[in-house]
Amino acid sequence: MHIHLNRTISYLHLIDFTVVFFIIFSLLCYQVKAQPAPPKVISASSPNPVGSGARAVGMGGAFIAVADDATAASWNPAGLTQLMKPEISFALSYFRRRDDFSSDQHPEASGPEKSLSKDLNYLSFVYPFEIFERNMVFSLNYQRLFEFDRNIRTQVTSRGIDQKINFRQSGKLSAFSPAYAIEVTPDFSLGFTFNIWTDNLFWSNGWESDTITHAKSYIGGILNSMNKVVDRDRYYGFSGFNMHIGFLWDINSFVTIGGVVKTPFTGEMQHERVVKNMISFPGVPLITRRNRFDEDVDLEMPLSYGLGVALRFSDRFTLSLDVFRTEWDHFKMEDGMGRRTNPITGKPSHESFTKETHQVRLGAEYFFILTKTVVPIRWGIFYDPEPSEKNPEDFWGVALGTGISIGDLIFDCAYQFRYGDDVEGDIFDLPATSADVMQHLLLVSFIYHF
Repeated sequence: MHIHLNRTISYLHLIDFTVVFFIIFSLLCYQVKAQPAPPKVISASSPNPVGSGARAVGMGGAFIAVADDATAASWNPAGLTQLMKPEISFALSYFRRRDDFSSDQHPEASGPEKSLSKDLNYLSFVYPFEIFERNMVFSLNYQRLFEFDRNIRTQVTSRGIDQKINFRQSGKLSAFSPAYAIEVTPDFSLGFTFNIWTDNLFWSNGWESDTITHAKSYIGGILNSMNKVVDRDRYYGFSGFNMHIGFLWDINSFVTIGGVVKTPFTGEMQHERVVKNMISFPGVPLITRRNRFDEDVDLEMPLSYGLGVALRFSDRFTLSLDVFRTEWDHFKMEDGMGRRTNPITGKPSHESFTKETHQVRLGAEYFFILTKTVVPIRWGIFYDPEPSEKNPEDFWGVALGTGISIGDLIFDCAYQFRYGDDVEGDIFDLPATSADVMQHLLLVSFIYHF
């Protein structure tokens, strides 16, 4: 009887151990699946390459055929030949994003999330000069092109496991951009911007994210285990080189046509990921597992190009239209093992195809010419889709802007509202998840001529 009881206790211990092992193994596997895919690039701003500056943003970004201030280096560098005086300028930005998540299969994951950032958006020095009676311009520019600041908190319940996920991401991609433009004829100009992507100057280039997941498992409604995963993912040291090549053609005093090509390039960076997994279970010591890897990563940035037309009805009123295309099917990431993935979907590149996007932007500008100053009024509307696994996600926007000039000082400001309904895709691989996205951008620019 005593021997039989001991065997029964041993069997019970074996069953308990098996249950514990199975639950811990299931939690570990499930947590790994629940984390964001390492090669996925999660942008906060529009991933499409656009330019900078309050004046252009106030016109809805329809600036390729206008491009008559220092920010032309980011829109169409050929427009720099329209500048007659040396100038210094800078622009400051305030960006806010709201995501209203919804999920039919996981209603507990629904809810709003907000993110914001503010920083220097643009800085430039422009110096025009003449050689052989041809206007030429040289400029030095800093431009902040992509925003990565995101904050997302959500919770998910599945297979007896409750998870709370806190995702925080920050970062940016910026470039130092010398530019040169030449007036080939009085009616035709060419321009070149040389974008040097580096973090060896006065800013960092890259992004980093922290995903902290708290999970609880239940058996028969009773708490059985707790699990915490801390996933720190860092991409840093982004470097590369590409060009903006543009032309500007004044067909007559009424019509101007502009075009720009933004060349593809490969950005090199380092990737560091550390995942720490901690599991506690009644009667079992805390189990901790820590994995880390470092690698060199290549990010292949796609070709993009656009065409614009500006109609000048008078010295006071200009109407402009831009069409811009980005070849997202050439957007790839290659890790240290030589594996190529689609950074938009996180899937192997041969299994995921992303279509090109087409932006359409319409803007207008009207000047109120007063005795001692000029006050502009600007507005714009645009269609700015984002690449997705199947078809591009639709994003629309409106913009307003104004400013004032006092002597050699010009102040401009602009507000842009960009939104998309039932878009986003699921960052945490949750099925049937979408989001209504609203983005607010406020820009102020200062220009001083000397």
